[in-house]
Amino acid sequence: MRKMEYRIGLIGCGGIAGTWVKAVEQTDHCRIEQVFDVNAKAATARAEETGARVAAELCELTESPEINLVIIGTPTPTHAELVVEAARNGKHVMCEKPMALDLFSCQRMIDCCAAGGVKLAIGHTLRFKDAFRTCRQLIDQGAIGTPVSASIDRMGAATLRPAILRSAADGAVGSGDHWRTDLSQSGGNIMEGFIHEIDFTRAVFGEVASVMCEIGGDTEHVGLMSPQLAQALVRFESGGLVTMRVGATVAMPSRAYWMAGTEGGLRFSSWGGPVEHFRHDREGVELVPCATPDAYHLELCDLIQAIETDGEPQNSGMNGKRNIALALAMYRSHETGRRIEFEGGMPVDVTDDYRNTTW
Repeated sequence: MRKMEYRIGLIGCGGIAGTWVKAVEQTDHCRIEQVFDVNAKAATARAEETGARVAAELCELTESPEINLVIIGTPTPTHAELVVEAARNGKHVMCEKPMALDLFSCQRMIDCCAAGGVKLAIGHTLRFKDAFRTCRQLIDQGAIGTPVSASIDRMGAATLRPAILRSAADGAVGSGDHWRTDLSQSGGNIMEGFIHEIDFTRAVFGEVASVMCEIGGDTEHVGLMSPQLAQALVRFESGGLVTMRVGATVAMPSRAYWMAGTEGGLRFSSWGGPVEHFRHDREGVELVPCATPDAYHLELCDLIQAIETDGEPQNSGMNGKRNIALALAMYRSHETGRRIEFEGGMPVDVTDDYRNTTW
């Protein structure tokens, strides 16, 4: 049975839009029909790149009968309203991560898409990428038995920060030239970047039972400021226990991921692989290559499959909300100094309107 044609409206024409343009080009029966951005110059450039038309106003795109799917690649605070607008007009939605800044907004997005009879996917692309995808496939095949523990570290390399510059740096928060430098816009480092690793970890271990998190660093040592680091211990309903870290170390990137099961383990440090596969019944290690199709193309295909089978995409709205729930629970745990318990995939001590103001 032939797939339907997907006539796409691209909302947000910044850097991430270029990645989505390439993904659409690789996907059968898909084409970008219209683009919109508050920056008219950016919209014009994407239109010229794709052969699409520029929508003069947002409603021109969302209300167009020609558009049946929108891709939203705008700053996080705009996601909820844009998803709601698209859903009310009967458009399926691929929305970039993180889903929103609070749980209330996440649920509103889910409810509006359900009411509009459209599918919602959140762009947690990393689960489809190279080593992450290979690990999920190996685990699904039983390569390590039942996953029981893991260490998920996303640590970048920081530059030296003299203490004398601290006040100037603190004063610049929220006034940088990009929305990601503004805590009130990005939701913080765990929400903006590490949300990918949160999604991957939940894809492997399932629903969260509890989390304890501390955030350290940013202290003076002989005239230098230490980088910040968030470290969490997450217990899952399956019994699995995972250490998760995000932050930086001076001059030394230390990105590393390992997962251990009842029959072996998997480990990698590069997103492109290879994955090291260890088995109880085999000496040495097997190197598993990780050449995969474009991750953005794969998640777009996953959404299309959900539309055409009336199923749910892997990166569903509820999955996105539960990722946000764990991120906010990490911040809340640090803020209160307590372990945050979960019930039914949601944190007990995090209100629907709670937002991070920490880091």
